[in-house]
Amino acid sequence: MLLLPNVYHKNVEQGLLTFGKKYKRFVKFLGTNDPIHINHPTKRMFPILYRPDVHFVTRVGKRYIFEILDSELKDDNLIISNILQACLSPNTSNVVFIVPREIDQDRVMDLALTVVDNLVIKGFHKNELPRVIAAFYILRKEAKTPEDVTEVLVRGAKDIGVIV
Repeated sequence: MLLLPNVYHKNVEQGLLTFGKKYKRFVKFLGTNDPIHINHPTKRMFPILYRPDVHFVTRVGKRYIFEILDSELKDDNLIISNILQACLSPNTSNVVFIVPREIDQDRVMDLALTVVDNLVIKGFHKNELPRVIAAFYILRKEAKTPEDVTEVLVRGAKDIGVIV
């Protein structure tokens, strides 16, 4: 069953794309239509494609992934799936999960820390995993238009790891 994005999701996605274009460090601004190959596309195994909501690519090829979690918040398995796919994506520097309520941040971060810790225990080097994994909330009332979302993101840019 294909779920169509709701108004909140669309506004946050458009706001993120506008937000990324404000920073010169990014050279590509990609949405859901531009997948990331988790495994090498020419391997014998069928390619595993990950379609993040928004991702930016820096001049040196590092990737900033933004996942908007709204309908996924009903099921922890969907959140874990997004976390795993983001962590396994090549050249990923930062992963930011956008949630519609402040209380959802803690739940998403708890799941993310558990997944990342388990990956490290299983043998992943920390260098292979994203440098920053964060959750950031944008209230539904703050996401009435993409421009409103961009303003919220600019105010919180330091919190989401875009400005160091």
